[in-house]
Amino acid sequence: MKALIFLLALACAGSDHVKRYNPIFSQNQLHIYKYDGVILTGLPEKGLNRAGIRITSRVRIRGLGSNQYLLQLENPQLQELNGIWPKDPFSSLRKLTERWTPLLTRPVKFEYTDGRVGNIFTSENVPEDVLNIHRGILNILQITIKKSQNFYDLQEAGIEGICHARYIVQEDKRKERLIITKAKDLTNCQERVLKQTGIVYTQLCPSCQQRGRNIRASAASTIVLKPTALGAIIQEARVREVHQFTPFHELDGTIRLEARQSLILEKITTAQMEQIPDMQNRRSLQYRSERNVLQQPFRLLKDQNVITQIKDTLNHMAQHNAQDVHADAPARLMQLVQLLRVAPHRAFSEIWSWAKTQPEPRRWLLEAIPAIGTIESLKFIKSRIQESETLRSEILQALILALHQVKTDRDVLTTAREIMELDQVKRCQLTRKLTILAYGSMIFRNYAEKPVCPEEILKPIHSLLSDAGNRPNDEDIVLGLKAIGNAGQPASIKNIVKLLPGFGTAAANLPLKVRVDAIMALRNIARKDPRTVQRIAVQTFLNRKNHPEERMVACAVLFATKPPLTLVSMVANSLLTETSLQVASFTHSHIRALSRSSLPSINSLAAACNLALNILSPKLEQLGHRFSKVYRVDTFMYRMMAGASAKLLLFKNSGSIIPTALLAKVRGHALGGSSDLIEVGLRAEGLQEILMKERAPDLRKTESKSIRRILSKFINWKELPEETPLASAYLKIFGQELAFAQLRKEDLDAIRQRMSSPIDSYMKKLNEGVTFHPSKALVAAEMRQVVPTVVGLPMELSIISSAVAVSNIRVDLRSDSPIGKLPRLLTSRIQLNARLNPSVSIHTRVFMGINMPQIQSGVELRANVRSIIPVGITAKINLKEGNFRIDTSPADKENRILSMISQVYAVSRNVENLSAEKITPILPSTPESRISRQRFRSSSRSSRAASARIATHLSPETLSDQVPCSEDEQRPRVPNRSSYRSCAEATKFGVKACVDVRMENALSFKHSPLYRLMGEHTLNVSIAPVTSDPEIEKIVLEIQAGSRASSKLMRLADKELGPDRIRSSAERLRLMRQSSLPRMRNRTLSSSSSSSSMQQSGRLTSRSSSRTSSSSEYSQRRRDSKIVLPSGRTVSRRRGSMRRRSSSSSSSSSLRSIRRSQQQITRRTSGTLRSGRILSSRRESISHQLLELAFRPLQDSRYTVRKQSARILSASTHRSGSSRITRIGRRSGSRASRASHGSSILRSSEQRYLISRVGPPSLVVLLRSRRTDGTQRGYQVTGYVKMETRLPRVHLRLVELDEKSNWRICADAAMPSSHKVLTQVRWGENCEKYKVSVRVSNGQLATHPAVKVKMQWSRIPESLKYNAKMVGDYIPGLGYALGLSQTYRRNPSRQITALVALTSPRTIDTIIKLPKMTAYYQGLQLPASLPMQAISVRVQQKGFSTIADIPDMVLATNQRQCTVEKDIIQSFDETKLKHTLANRCYYVLTQDCSPSTRFILMMRRAEIDQSKKEIKLVLASNNTIIEAIPTQSGTKLLVNGVERDPSQQIPEVSGINVQQKDAGIILEVRSIGIERLFFDGNRVEIELDQMISKTCGICGQNNAEKKMMKPNQEEARDVEDLFESWTYPGQTCADDCKVRREFVPLGKVIEFEGLESRCYSVEPVQRCLEGCAPIETRSQIVNFHCVSSNFTVNDYTVFSRKSPDVRHSVDSHSDCMCSRCAEA
Repeated sequence: MKALIFLLALACAGSDHVKRYNPIFSQNQLHIYKYDGVILTGLPEKGLNRAGIRITSRVRIRGLGSNQYLLQLENPQLQELNGIWPKDPFSSLRKLTERWTPLLTRPVKFEYTDGRVGNIFTSENVPEDVLNIHRGILNILQITIKKSQNFYDLQEAGIEGICHARYIVQEDKRKERLIITKAKDLTNCQERVLKQTGIVYTQLCPSCQQRGRNIRASAASTIVLKPTALGAIIQEARVREVHQFTPFHELDGTIRLEARQSLILEKITTAQMEQIPDMQNRRSLQYRSERNVLQQPFRLLKDQNVITQIKDTLNHMAQHNAQDVHADAPARLMQLVQLLRVAPHRAFSEIWSWAKTQPEPRRWLLEAIPAIGTIESLKFIKSRIQESETLRSEILQALILALHQVKTDRDVLTTAREIMELDQVKRCQLTRKLTILAYGSMIFRNYAEKPVCPEEILKPIHSLLSDAGNRPNDEDIVLGLKAIGNAGQPASIKNIVKLLPGFGTAAANLPLKVRVDAIMALRNIARKDPRTVQRIAVQTFLNRKNHPEERMVACAVLFATKPPLTLVSMVANSLLTETSLQVASFTHSHIRALSRSSLPSINSLAAACNLALNILSPKLEQLGHRFSKVYRVDTFMYRMMAGASAKLLLFKNSGSIIPTALLAKVRGHALGGSSDLIEVGLRAEGLQEILMKERAPDLRKTESKSIRRILSKFINWKELPEETPLASAYLKIFGQELAFAQLRKEDLDAIRQRMSSPIDSYMKKLNEGVTFHPSKALVAAEMRQVVPTVVGLPMELSIISSAVAVSNIRVDLRSDSPIGKLPRLLTSRIQLNARLNPSVSIHTRVFMGINMPQIQSGVELRANVRSIIPVGITAKINLKEGNFRIDTSPADKENRILSMISQVYAVSRNVENLSAEKITPILPSTPESRISRQRFRSSSRSSRAASARIATHLSPETLSDQVPCSEDEQRPRVPNRSSYRSCAEATKFGVKACVDVRMENALSFKHSPLYRLMGEHTLNVSIAPVTSDPEIEKIVLEIQAGSRASSKLMRLADKELGPDRIRSSAERLRLMRQSSLPRMRNRTLSSSSSSSSMQQSGRLTSRSSSRTSSSSEYSQRRRDSKIVLPSGRTVSRRRGSMRRRSSSSSSSSSLRSIRRSQQQITRRTSGTLRSGRILSSRRESISHQLLELAFRPLQDSRYTVRKQSARILSASTHRSGSSRITRIGRRSGSRASRASHGSSILRSSEQRYLISRVGPPSLVVLLRSRRTDGTQRGYQVTGYVKMETRLPRVHLRLVELDEKSNWRICADAAMPSSHKVLTQVRWGENCEKYKVSVRVSNGQLATHPAVKVKMQWSRIPESLKYNAKMVGDYIPGLGYALGLSQTYRRNPSRQITALVALTSPRTIDTIIKLPKMTAYYQGLQLPASLPMQAISVRVQQKGFSTIADIPDMVLATNQRQCTVEKDIIQSFDETKLKHTLANRCYYVLTQDCSPSTRFILMMRRAEIDQSKKEIKLVLASNNTIIEAIPTQSGTKLLVNGVERDPSQQIPEVSGINVQQKDAGIILEVRSIGIERLFFDGNRVEIELDQMISKTCGICGQNNAEKKMMKPNQEEARDVEDLFESWTYPGQTCADDCKVRREFVPLGKVIEFEGLESRCYSVEPVQRCLEGCAPIETRSQIVNFHCVSSNFTVNDYTVFSRKSPDVRHSVDSHSDCMCSRCAEA
């Protein structure tokens, strides 16, 4: 009993102890506190301007009983700050205080239990904005005290929501106080009060936030409690909250909003009984806002006369944007949008009634309506649609923009559905399509953060898809799928799955494009349900029965969901047995591209892909560009916390060089998230077939009975599907599809018909002149984030950008003859007069601070861009004669074509005194003071002065904010200022362009990207006239091409001389003498260099050769440098001339000092590098092997230019070929000296290629100014082209029109062979002063394909030489930073050589030879593979000689060859098949497998010799059959059974070319794709052109898939199965072929599934004809279908459509012999 009493007493004592520390306000007492709340926004550094708000008041709190208390403010004061804090004082907001005082002083009742604030009660007429200030005060009282802990964490409710809080409780027993320290992480909240707009399309990046948050917020408070018997009294409370933001990394500085609160107890008095008014429950402590429309933070508007303000704004925009855009047009647009947002719904009708009859105000009103973003804008547009029967373009434009910009909710979606059902919308297919797509985007925006979307919301697009599938209607199916894809809701998956291959039955009857669109519709759904999308995508990908393009799209969708490592490994493992090379190439390139990503958002996916690459075979790298590929490039800068990525997906079918579809996407990463900026998709099926129809006539319409009779003998024959030409495209912005278009054959016919229709009415209007006044206004971006502060005022971070574009266009067109149809324009002389004045203005505002309808205070960045480009031209076009001319007037005044200004301000506004708006630059205006002008002071004096100042200002309240820590902080920092101005004048044309840049930033405070942005930045680009005498009347640009080019030459001297200036033998002799001088010098220098090299080689024989060689090598590098002696003289070391100057005593002493200094440097260098050389000697020995390989140029097998050059080229090739791997060191001395002068590109044999006469000019370009005195100044460009010969040459010459000027630029290019290009540029007086030459050739380095580029120069300008020398000083360091290996060896002077060798499809070796060093890099990784083996050897050897050959080269990659020799067949896909023909049956070697078969090529064993072959070519044209039979004397040719001479043509079929070659024949039928057919009895060789994926037979489908396909489009099990399936069966035993394929029974009764059954084959088996017996058989595994034994079967072919049940071995008859023949 005593123990029980003791425990009860202890419990009571503990409860009393806890009760003493619970905050409480006595019922009969009045607690009076002094409250101070301050909010400051700006940079944290001292001395910068900030914007702030301050609220001060007395707070009276008294108890009402039942844990209810009454709070009332007394004498509240509102103040603002716009200046430097704490230097500048707060100023009172008197008018705003007077307006808010009656509301702020209203009593507020609140529930308070154990330190926690409950419900809040106040009068109904108190707005939420005012009540939030009371909530901020009550938030100070929110305290959670635990009984037995003094350090604890919890989720605590507050004004900002339910966030993580950490408590530290300390008890001061001496003063009887309890000190509570509380800290909150406002970025770690369970339920945060947060309002965001405009970022719904952005995906957050958690891994980016781990590296650095762009937005971070925290709050810390200190509360002092005094315990009493009844509870604890709050004596003092201080709160400090910080919100920081930066677009870059937070460690480089942030913009801060700092909120402070202090609540200090002044006194406690006895409370007086007062009557409490009626109050309503206003819910909890959390911040609340009653505003549905967010207030723009850049302007405050009064509610009075809203309609009048709207009309005034419309009138201002109409008046000031008539000619060009006004500077403040975007600001006026945002003002108009804000006025329309606050206007009541009835005001829209009144404004429209006023504006609809005025074109300009009406236009700007319709431009602003979509940006309102409220339901009123949609209702307004709906009313305008219903007013007329047709939908006008201006209303359509406003409707689509409004649907994409409106803030969505259930009511808005209902209004959008009503608009979709309007007849005016349904009648216009374009409007209907765009509206449905926009409705899907609205669903996405409204339910992006909600888990479930109601079915009635999705019903319109689900019904559209289901109804279209029942009809069926492919266009509506695609439209429904794209709308569902925009919506991105998991509830739509079941509707999509019905159309997916392998999931629904409807997919089999749908076109490939529709099935692909169904897979693509899953991408946005993956954002909410990635696991389901991954499951569907991986199943579609692994199902090899699906089309390769479907599987590739499924792969792309799968990787877009960021799959885990298990799925990535599963995909990679499936590629090991993949049969489709298209799928394998696409998937492998996608995995490789992702493995190299540097984006933090897909780090885990990149690691998984990197691991998966170890599973894949390296052979997949060798797949060429004929296969589908994925190209991806991305970058991310962690300091900027921003990046970008671009991706290109190429889908190809069956190895076509032209992709059937492509997808390009650009994604941006910034501010802790990422979004798809733009995505474009293009699709073109049958494009290559359309192109090839222009190259050759089409004979496939001809019906051939012979071909049909042959095809009918093959069981289950299936034709390849015919591709219908179809083009489609779509556009996505931020992941939402805005529009798509399809182009079918019917559309092409309509376009042709439209082009052929008369255009007389249009031409009449153009002759009279047409005036346009287009304009566009757009709110491009409006992103906001609003969170509460502890003071109760909302902090907003917003980015808003608006743009206005205006242009005046006046166009008239005149012609010399009437133009009735569009093609007539190509043959008429046209004069086009155009006057246009395009202008654009863009305003971007970034704001951080307090934004309320009554007050605004914060930091604002203003960036304005304005551009005006006036253009007035007269264009004269004569396409028939190749003449084009543009006339324009010179500039008459200065035009600022581009103006950009950016400034950061501290802004303060209040609605009661709009004229007192304060906008102050964040960088204070201080006089320019350079640090170089500061005086140095001793530390003793400065420290004593600083100590005195600190003592006078020291106080606990101001210690952290007002007292400078050092003398450096007392001195105001001056912002960085810089300016730049540059002008470029063109006096000949009377114009100059100037660039003016001024910058002022805060880098002196902190060197970071954010502080570089702070301040003012200005960029102006202007064009101004230049005074000239005489004045310029007109500027003319004229281009004349073709045979009439010479008639436009204005420089007669240039016309007379032509491109070849070598006109006389005297001049040739002079040039030869000049060219012989370098050779003589070269011999002298080479002999001296060789002797010095011999001396060096003698020294290298000693054991200390490394140090000596290092010294000599370093001295060689220093020979051509200038050395400054201690006496101040400069000595220039030059090789070959130093000995001649050594006679003077001063030079001798200089040389001795130079040698001593070089020896010292050499000793230090060798001593330092000795250890490093020992460690890396092995690696360098391996790397130097790269430098010791000789480059072997390719030879041209077609032609050589001259016999002499051919002999020289052949000899050099023989020398290089005989020694492929040559030690450079053996010939380095002599070869370097010879190459420096003697190995110039322009040797005598190659000089002729470039500067020989090439005939009359082919192109003349004149740019001239015509002056008042009749003179003309300017330039003339003459082009000479000679491409029809075997030596293509181009010569360009630029001269001045002034006859007194001899300054010219000459450029020459020649192609002496298909693997070499020579270019030369000369300029100066008569093109003889300076010269630079470049030679590009391709060849081999060892066994790798390589390209060699050599640049040489004889003389260059001093300025260029100086700049090149400056760049050369940085080359060693730059090469080291880039990882290049470097060797200092003497290379030819005045020459740079670059050699690039492709060592693997993804790596190259590079060698760069500079005059003083050689740099090389081995194994440089390429972003994309370059498999040379994908290009045929014939194309590589052929090269190209003219630009016109490039299309043929590209199309030549589609030429494939199939060869038969002995028992080896190499298919089109380079698959080798070995098979011995066992009978005399015809085998289909290859044939045209399109729906209209044009040819069949068959082959069989020859009768005279079983090792030889016979061929039969069946043509659809005139049912022609061509046979080639080997004989003892050669080859016999039969045409339709009649023997023909191979040397004669075949008249039965046009386009056939036959010729005899030795013992064989060559047949060409290019009109049907047979490029070449060769046969000599031993070898069959057929080459097809443009027949990719159009063939079948033993040679394959010509699609690079390397599959053995049978006539029924199934894959053969082995080679024997393939040959048997393509055997042309015999009909009777009298035929040479004695076998045929037929379905056979198993021949015995077996037990299947518990029943006696008979089984029949589901695939044909080769058997002998009736009356014949097999003489050769083979065992074959065949699939059988089983039926009941009592089931009667009459026709075995019915089992071809049955599923296999069992597999059994049966005999297949390879050859047969007939003892008797039955009559056919």
